[in-house]
Amino acid sequence: MFDASNELKTYYENHLRLGTQLRNDLAGYRDLNLQRITDGLKLLGEKNSVTYRTWADYKNQGSYAMHTLNQCEHTDYDIDVAIIFEKDDLPANAADARIRIRDALQEKTKGTNFSKDPDARKNAVTVWYSDGYHIDFAVYRRRTDWLGKTVIEHAGGDEWTERDPMAYTNWFTGQVDSKSPPTMLQSALGMTVTLPKGQLRRIVRFVKAFARSRSAWALPGGITITTLVCEVYKQHATRDDVALVDTLQALLARLKGSVQVENPVQPGVYFTSSDRRRREVERLRDELEAKLPSLDVLYQADCTRKQAMGAWDAIFWHDYWSDVKKEAACSALGSTGLAIECWLSKKSQGPVYKQHKSDSTALPKGVHLRFTAVPDGVAPPYDVRWAVRNEGHEAKEDRALEHDTMKSVNEPYWTSTAYKGRHKMICEVIKDGITVRRGEHLVRIGPGRRFF
Repeated sequence: MFDASNELKTYYENHLRLGTQLRNDLAGYRDLNLQRITDGLKLLGEKNSVTYRTWADYKNQGSYAMHTLNQCEHTDYDIDVAIIFEKDDLPANAADARIRIRDALQEKTKGTNFSKDPDARKNAVTVWYSDGYHIDFAVYRRRTDWLGKTVIEHAGGDEWTERDPMAYTNWFTGQVDSKSPPTMLQSALGMTVTLPKGQLRRIVRFVKAFARSRSAWALPGGITITTLVCEVYKQHATRDDVALVDTLQALLARLKGSVQVENPVQPGVYFTSSDRRRREVERLRDELEAKLPSLDVLYQADCTRKQAMGAWDAIFWHDYWSDVKKEAACSALGSTGLAIECWLSKKSQGPVYKQHKSDSTALPKGVHLRFTAVPDGVAPPYDVRWAVRNEGHEAKEDRALEHDTMKSVNEPYWTSTAYKGRHKMICEVIKDGITVRRGEHLVRIGPGRRFF
């Protein structure tokens, strides 16, 4: 197979790994909001004339803890944190416990750089920064049973479920240590071949990079991908590129047999128990089947470097592998003679709090958008046609790829973020039945769920 080890290493080091500074920045966001929870609980207690105790401990979770969090082109990073309270310091009902943490955060996040209010979701409380970051706080409580054993329970749904917040991270660390090849290998010729430790971790990051390479794809989250890769991983003693191709092929074969994915630390519990999650895995199977033939050229004896780089570009769809940009950004005001403004709001028809620039940082789902258009040199009366052009798996399966709406002069157009992808809003100013101005505004929408 054409040896692209060095190129893959450069891609990994420069475009996947976070680096020390970015890891520290993300830790800073985490610490800031941990303090907000503490301060917010104090303020909330004062309002209610009670004392609310804060968390007793916290644990990093997910890809940040496992060192599988990749760089994101538009800074849509997620940080997963388990906050652990003493049992008596939280409401008995799991949903009420998450609501209290949400309310505490709301006490300390008014006027901050958030794209929407803190949200008490099914498994965590989420805060969304308007520059792309979001933090999921999974709420836990701990108690001591009658045998003196410490029991930790997670607030998921309406019930408390016994769960070790570090179980999956510890399992993954064990997988990396036990399955990755040794860092030094004595060859048959007596030469010592070295390989950076933790090949399995790198392969997980490469597969996650493939799954997020197209903004419109709605494929499984990181915990599902990590579990699958650990299951099918094919190590190679000296080359990551061979290990990656072999693992991708094994993953496709595995998914052709079954798309069910069991939680390795909770036997009998499946990540694919819902139709939505199962469909994500089916899409991963379909995209692998469509893209893997691009790598066939690597096995040809006369494969050139240009062909090899093109093959890997078909997998990762990243400018590192090609000098040609995949897409050109669209300006909201250029030679079109039409200024399109997009403002963010927390509710439809509500007050706006921040202007959104075309093709900028990805927004979470559930943010309301107010569009207005000001054509240069066009006197009223005229009409404005707003044409939404969505992309991606979610919009396609919802039969919501496109729709048009007519508005009169100065009448804003309201919509909201609903489907993952890079979507286009087309604005046409129509006077006397003729389109006299036309412009576009691009909106990136993130997954709106957890990616470990």
